[in-house]
Amino acid sequence: MSYWADVLCQAFTPLSPSRSRDHIDRSSIPSGLPGWVRSAPVGGGNAAEIASCTQRIEHGHREVARTSDDVVFVNLQLDGHCVTTQDARQCIVSRGEFAVVDSTRPYRLEFVEPEGKGSLWRVLSFRLPRAQLADLTTPDRSTTARNFAGGSGSARLLSSLMLETWRTDTSLVSIERQMISAAHVDLLRAVLGGAVEREMHQDRDTDHLLRIAAIRYIETHLPFGRVSATETAQHLGLSIRTLHAIFERSGTTFGALVRRHRLEACRRDLADIRNDCSVAAIAAMWGFADSAHLAKAFRSEFGCSPGDYRKSQHPDPAAADARRPQQLQD
Repeated sequence: MSYWADVLCQAFTPLSPSRSRDHIDRSSIPSGLPGWVRSAPVGGGNAAEIASCTQRIEHGHREVARTSDDVVFVNLQLDGHCVTTQDARQCIVSRGEFAVVDSTRPYRLEFVEPEGKGSLWRVLSFRLPRAQLADLTTPDRSTTARNFAGGSGSARLLSSLMLETWRTDTSLVSIERQMISAAHVDLLRAVLGGAVEREMHQDRDTDHLLRIAAIRYIETHLPFGRVSATETAQHLGLSIRTLHAIFERSGTTFGALVRRHRLEACRRDLADIRNDCSVAAIAAMWGFADSAHLAKAFRSEFGCSPGDYRKSQHPDPAAADARRPQQLQD
């Protein structure tokens, strides 16, 4: 195991492999540690194909401290599968898929042999300079420990390029290796950037649906009393912090939305000719402290006082009676 650890460290970055009883029980190889690594420079980085039996490979805090180069690894699974963990995320990378890990933070790779084949798992790993990818591999981007299917889109182009580069690298001259290495970086940026953008669109869609649900809750419950953020969040199955964040991302606040709905309700009542309640009564009905409180908020929102608005919406009965004969004569 110590020799295997030395081999991995030379080919990749400081790593600590181990085999637990569970790994051995799930392996077709109950003893010994078969495995091999082939590596070669690719431009400014390198690539390696590795194969072995079921095991766990750790790049923990101790290994991070020993890492001399800041790099990103793109691991394309050729056979078997790998459970990849980093930044509190975990994914299963199956054959034909790849995942990205960042050497500047701890990660764990649990490789498992292909089921029922009695053969080793295999992975093709490209080491790329992190400086050119750091903006897309930070923990908040959710791009590490995330499986990408190599069967479509930019992920298919990258996986194909990795495979073809690995197969033909020995025939390439220096300038070709440099340019192809840059192509790997550009394609990986396309893959990660696309993932980030799709997630942002998905988040915006989710935010929109949750805001609609919150507005419906406000509209249906406001006539029966005050509507609180706590009650609304509980109804939607969210934390209060998440509820507030959803509205802040749209440029408003939950409190401002409730206030707007209360003012709209007051405006509807003031415009209703059948509603003969006083301004003070309407204010109390919709949660305002008194008519002065309503007047201040109403003027700020609609540019006039509640009384002036009511007059503008209700025709003068006397003036209507004075006009009626002339209208009939015409």
